[in-house]
Amino acid sequence: MTTDLEIPEDSDHSTTVAAEATTETGKPSNTRRAFWISFVVCSIATAIFLLVTKSNRMLDVDRSVLEQSRGLWDQATISDYEVRIAVTTSGTDIYEVTVRENEAQQVLLNGVPLHRRHAFDTWTIVGMLDTIAIDIEHCERWDEGRATPGTCDLMIKATFDPSTGLPRKYIRMELGRPSSVGVMDWKITRFTPLPKLSDTEFEN
Repeated sequence: MTTDLEIPEDSDHSTTVAAEATTETGKPSNTRRAFWISFVVCSIATAIFLLVTKSNRMLDVDRSVLEQSRGLWDQATISDYEVRIAVTTSGTDIYEVTVRENEAQQVLLNGVPLHRRHAFDTWTIVGMLDTIAIDIEHCERWDEGRATPGTCDLMIKATFDPSTGLPRKYIRMELGRPSSVGVMDWKITRFTPLPKLSDTEFEN
């Protein structure tokens, strides 16, 4: 399970600081203004650093990294499990997936059952690894000058579990687009292997 790191929201002190930094002539103090500009810049840089590193070290993902993780997942032979994924774009959605014999049996989105085949195919561990593979192929096509016209270059990073290959965190950034629409990440917040169903249970 990944450990969430809370990044406190910026406090709303800018108006107060500006007022306190104003001299009797109505002009802001240059020294204080420079200090607060530096403070804001450092805060933004720190927030970006925490975003990228809060869930262990993130790797630039290429085909060799992905294949190594696929191999670990195959060796783990975990075919029955429950997984909870926090997916963030402009907001955060929670997917809860129950998998039996490597097939998604139930997918909840923010507590509501989904029936779309795409959701069942995407949010298993194999489905998430397949999604990363599609993005890697896009990056390779872009580097070779074969990208589909109108598409963006991507920057992709991930954290994989060193023993099972689980894609614990994944960040996908579309370069050249505003961060509000060009960044997607997922984070596995809970992963629970389940006991295998017996043949009798399958029949019942």
